[in-house]
Amino acid sequence: MSSMELIIPGALPPLSVAGETAVHLEKTATLLRRLFEYATPHIHPADPDQTGCTPYEAWLVQRYHFAPMPDQAPCAALAPILVPVAQNTEPVWLFQLAHFGLSNSGAHMLTASDIAVTEQESVALYESAADIFTDTPFTLTGHTRQGWTVAVPDGFSLPSRSPTLIASADLAHVWPQEDAFKPLRRLLSELQIAWHHHPVNEARRDRKMPLINGGWLFGGAAAAQLTAPSTAMPIVIPDLEAAHRQRQWGHWLALLPAVEQTLTRELATALKTHSGGNPVTMPVSLILTGDDRWVTLTLEPTPALLKWLPGQRKQWKQWWSQ
Repeated sequence: MSSMELIIPGALPPLSVAGETAVHLEKTATLLRRLFEYATPHIHPADPDQTGCTPYEAWLVQRYHFAPMPDQAPCAALAPILVPVAQNTEPVWLFQLAHFGLSNSGAHMLTASDIAVTEQESVALYESAADIFTDTPFTLTGHTRQGWTVAVPDGFSLPSRSPTLIASADLAHVWPQEDAFKPLRRLLSELQIAWHHHPVNEARRDRKMPLINGGWLFGGAAAAQLTAPSTAMPIVIPDLEAAHRQRQWGHWLALLPAVEQTLTRELATALKTHSGGNPVTMPVSLILTGDDRWVTLTLEPTPALLKWLPGQRKQWKQWWSQ
């Protein structure tokens, strides 16, 4: 029997605002509320301090059945997942462009997605970075849409954390300070200096956009440590992720109608495709991620699925507010 999977990163607010957002969701997100009421929840803890990545990324790593080496966190697998490589026994390291800045709460980072880095900007900066990398223990090996692949020295180890996770933290608490990371810190400093007046950033200044003044290195796992999923990737509805990470709860609530529209469209399309004029019997899984967990909501096959599952209601606020 075919099934449908959807995932909404950043859909679970933290306990501090769970009650308030639940009240708003009940009033303005009718479809989500009804799906929550009729689904069976399965809660999966995903502590970022242990995984080195966001719960959405931890869920993604689990899909690939990552077999870690000793002391390898799940985050290490993100690089070979994002950039599959032919030489699958070599560790994959990714360097993703970013913006580093200061705010009232300390030093912070914005991801390439946050600052809308284009392919053309990335290529131009890649070309200018090649010479800088030449004088370091690191080697640029390739340019991809997900980031630049980097070869690291033998024995190099880095507490791997994903850029998305770092972008929600105070850098003072996560920046590697040990002597072993001096070459990496020096490299990042040289890139920041070299790129300050790069044409890419001059154009960004003109457009009042954040400068691309550095990047974040992560990874370390090899493709051989992964097993490709046997099922297609779920439909990802990404609207809430950035607002959730940046704690912009008013904006997060304002985005719920757009999520509802996408969810309604995807469900209607899938049910129409699979029904063929017959009663609908397709199971649906809806995966929601938060700060330190994800919840899988299972909607059992029912001929009434197209009517949004009238049936026994469940107490959804119990798992919503954890």
